[in-house]
Amino acid sequence: MKMIAKTAVAAAFVAVGGLAVLGGAQEAHAGFDICKKVKITVKNSTGGPVKLFDLDYHDYGSNRKRSENIKNRVIPNGGSYSWKRNLEGVNNAKTHIRAQYTRLKSNGRWDQARYWWSDSGASVCSRGKSYRIVLR
Repeated sequence: MKMIAKTAVAAAFVAVGGLAVLGGAQEAHAGFDICKKVKITVKNSTGGPVKLFDLDYHDYGSNRKRSENIKNRVIPNGGSYSWKRNLEGVNNAKTHIRAQYTRLKSNGRWDQARYWWSDSGASVCSRGKSYRIVLR
């Protein structure tokens, strides 16, 4: 009975180890297409404060929209905010960044029913690339 238990434990250990090796190979392969340390700057020139809630980027190679999770960020008029991010799937590929935001209504609350967006210029992404988005 002990021999069967030991054999089952050993088989489970080998199976888990094999999955870890395969998973690592897939992650390493995906890591080749990451555009690292990209600086994204958003400048607010709308005339009032805005709440930035989403950053997306376009992967022209696969015609796919990708998203970067960000915390909601209030940017005053004339202010700016910058992030450094790693963008997946676009290393040495053409892309642009889109910032989505909402504005204040006349009652001083954020307009949850509408949103606006602005895009950066499109260019080839490479390590340390800078993208600038001006909200108007």
